[in-house]
This record gives sequence, structure tokens and C-alpha cells, in this order.
Amino acid sequence: MRPRPAAAISAVLVVVVLAVFGGGAAAAAGGGMVGVDGTQFVVEGGRTIYFSGFNAYWLMMMASDPARRAAVVTAFRQASARGLNLARTWAFSDGGDQPLQSSPGVYDEAMFQGLDFVIAEARRHGIYLLLCLTNNFDDFGGKRQYVRWAAEYSGHNLTAADDFFTSSVVKSYYKNHVKAVLTRVNTLTGVAYKDDPTIFAWELMNEPRCDADPTGGMVQAWVEEMAPYVKRVDGGRHLVTAGLEGFYGDGEHESKELNPWGIYYGTNYVATHRAAGVDFATIHLYPDVWLWGSTADEQAAFFRNWTRSHIHATAAFLGKPLLVTEYGKFLWKDGGAGGANKTQRNYFLDVVLDTIYASASRGGPLVGGAFWQLLLDDDDVAGMDDLRDGYEIILPEDTRAASIIGEHSEQLASLNGQDAEAFRRRHRAASSHRKTRLGSSLSSGGDSDTLRLPRMLLIRFISLSRSISSFIQDNFVLF
Repeated sequence: MRPRPAAAISAVLVVVVLAVFGGGAAAAAGGGMVGVDGTQFVVEGGRTIYFSGFNAYWLMMMASDPARRAAVVTAFRQASARGLNLARTWAFSDGGDQPLQSSPGVYDEAMFQGLDFVIAEARRHGIYLLLCLTNNFDDFGGKRQYVRWAAEYSGHNLTAADDFFTSSVVKSYYKNHVKAVLTRVNTLTGVAYKDDPTIFAWELMNEPRCDADPTGGMVQAWVEEMAPYVKRVDGGRHLVTAGLEGFYGDGEHESKELNPWGIYYGTNYVATHRAAGVDFATIHLYPDVWLWGSTADEQAAFFRNWTRSHIHATAAFLGKPLLVTEYGKFLWKDGGAGGANKTQRNYFLDVVLDTIYASASRGGPLVGGAFWQLLLDDDDVAGMDDLRDGYEIILPEDTRAASIIGEHSEQLASLNGQDAEAFRRRHRAASSHRKTRLGSSLSSGGDSDTLRLPRMLLIRFISLSRSISSFIQDNFVLF
């Protein structure tokens, strides 16, 4: 069969990248289980891998209906065409209208097969998965649903959602869910989830917070119990993270004054990420919503302080990689008052992604991120408009955002495949005598001057070619 033009372009690019950089970009397409080496993520052989990702919490639910699985294929195809190599999505739906787990230990096989399909398709498209195991909030059940189950099925007099973190019954329900998911054997691939290298990591909870103990002790104790448990069930094959937004508590090396409005949210950034079994740190970035009503200058100042402080704290006190697992800027539908317009949103994307690349290219701990959220056009997939939340990016429509994201993906891909220890040594030496402008595209990870220009020219060429191939794929039917 004659290859489609987009596929032919991609094939040529792979050959060029492999020839120039010795296979560095190949790591982004999946190089086995992901591990950690200091502040770097690595694949087999200790080679660096960086993550340009997206959130799409809806993948399992869409795939649970075989008639709608094409939407999952389309999402992965569009993401892969822009160089994205990480998807963060839900491996839970607790109770409600479309449950994965309808009651403690009772699972809907159609939903589980939907998750099977998501994992299989991610693997086929060379995209790693960060799978989240429950929610702090009421959406899709979360911790409140677990507390309701404990009252309903075990007769425990629990009334507060934060009882989730302390109730022995609730914790046993959560552990049973962990075991059910991790030991699941994929009906399409025949591979148990705990053995599947497509899965990058397990996330204990989406955005844990705790009003019952604002200073963070309750969440801390829960993570210290659950992270090692996940590791035991998993056999230590996959990475684990807590799912924090980055809010500081009152522990050692915490900086509560940098939190939005300077208040507690029930977590400790440093202490919780130090817990046994937690392999990497996470933060989220929503300065416009966290500081609703503040000025653009105030939000910009917050962003600078938030990212700098977490990069510093992660390097100084954790020595682990850091990912921005959610970032976004709210857009009002039809440009209504109070939200940003697309120009402002795209500037925000530029600033976030420049910050990630500046850290990654200099050997810093911030080594990737995932925007919230990827959606498809409702004309192509019915029901997508119902999932709009003001943060959505529809790649074929949001061409400028897609270009920014695609260029960033290629920049990070150019750093893949390096020996992690050699990479760190080069940058320790370079940092002693060289300062680089924030976000400078010429900061190429310690390469010699003779390689910097060819590398950046190649990145621009790849980005342009990706854009052309994506346009062809998204707008034409080719035979």
C-alpha cells in the first residue's frame, strides 16, 4: 500500500533524527519501563526521556462504548502528530452513571475493557500513560463516594469526605481498587497492567487536599501508607506519585507564603514528595483561577515565584524529577468577560513551556508537563461539547496553540536519549561559568557550539513538517 503523505513525512523525520542524534527521539516513542535517575526520567540503558503531554480524563469512558472508540484513536493520532508522548487520564470512576467501580469491589467489565483499549492504543501510538486512581473531588465519585460506601456497606458513621484519609474501612476499599486495576490483564494485549511499559506511572489521587488537617499531616500519613502499597502490588515496576498540586504546608522547607492567597490546602509539598514509594514530584498551574480577580501582573508574578520555588525545592530537598501535570488558562465561551482570550492563553502556553524547556535543557528537575485538556471537535465526535470546561484545546482548530505545543515537543525530544549521568556532569560544569537566558532555544543541554545550530534548525524543520502533516491528516482523506 502506498503510504499516506503524512506517514511518509514522519518516516523521513525519524531517519533524520536518528542519523543526527543517535536515536534520541526514539526514546519518546517508548523505550520500555520508565525509571528515575536523580532528577531525570530514564528508559532502559539509563537514557533520558522528557515528557510533553496532555490530559484527557474522558478516554476510558469514551472507549467503554465500542461504537465511540474511534474518538480515542483520533485523540492519540492528533497528539502523536504534534510530538506529544504522555497522556494523563483516569483509571477510576467511582459510582455514578458510568462507573468503573459501581460499589466496593464490583466492576463494570465494559468500562474495564474501555481502559484496556486506551492502553492498547496508547502503546500503538507511542504514548505513555499516567493513570490516576481516584479523585479528591466529587467528580466521578472520588473520596466522598468511598466514604458513602463505608457508611452504606460497613455501617461506619462517617460524614466528612476527609474521613477517606483515616478510615480503615475506606482505606481497605481503596487498596482493593489499586489491586483490581494493577493486576488487571488487558483483554486486547494479554499483558497485566502492572507489567505494561505503556503505563508511565500511577498517581494516587487527583489533587489531594484536606480541610480537616490544613497543615498536611493527614494527607502525609495517607501517602506514606499508600505509595508503598502500590509499589508492592506493582512489584516496583512502575513509578508512583502522589498527585499534588504543589501547595506548601507547615513542614520543614515549606513556603506557605507562596501558596495562592497564602493559606493552607492540606498538603506538604516537600515532606509528602519525600515519602517512601513516591518517585517524582508534581505541581499544577492555574494562576488565573487560583488568584481569581487579581491583575495580570499579579498572576505573572505568582507564576514566576511558584515555578522558581518548586524547581529550587525539588532540586535542593527532593533530588527527584518534577512534572507540571496540569496547566491551563480559562477561556470564556464566545470571549465573555472574566476569562482570557486565545492570544493571552497562547502566551501563557509559551511561558509555561519555555520554563519547562529552560529547566530540562540545563539539567534541572522540571522535565515535562501536560496541558489541561485535549478535546475533539463535536462535529467529529458527538458529545464532546459537553466536556468543554473553558480549558480545552482542540488541536486542529487551535492552530497557534498546536504549533506552540508541537515546537515544544520537538525541543524536548531533542534532549531524549542522552546518558543521564553524563548529561548531569556536563551541566554541572557548564553552570559554573555560563548563564543562559530563560527559555533560550540555544540552550541545548550542553552540546558543543557546532551542534547547537544544526539541532535547532532540525527542530524547526521537524516542527514545520509536523504542522504540515497534521494539517493533511486532520483536513483531508488520502488514499
